[in-house]
Amino acid sequence: MKRSFVRLTLAFTAVLGLTGLGSVGTAAAEPAATDTAAVTTEYFSGFGTGSSAWTAEYSAYNDAYTKASFAGYPRYTCFQSGIPYTRQISQYMYWSNATVRCTK
Repeated sequence: MKRSFVRLTLAFTAVLGLTGLGSVGTAAAEPAATDTAAVTTEYFSGFGTGSSAWTAEYSAYNDAYTKASFAGYPRYTCFQSGIPYTRQISQYMYWSNATVRCTK
């Protein structure tokens, strides 16, 4: 039992030495770079209308993405957040409220 543990320990330290992880005397010439910019997340709400529930939701998301782009967020950093609220306001008119979450 002790012999296999010793072999395993030797093999492990050999692998560490080959990969450079086991060296003792190495030090970084410069300190590690830290990212000081904090990640910001903002939510934007959009409102839309349409002749069907789908077109009203699409219009609402488009309005939210437009507000986010005016705030400086590229569209690929924004994603739909939550469930859009859609209701029928007349026989052929729907109203919707949708939210997108954007990160920088």
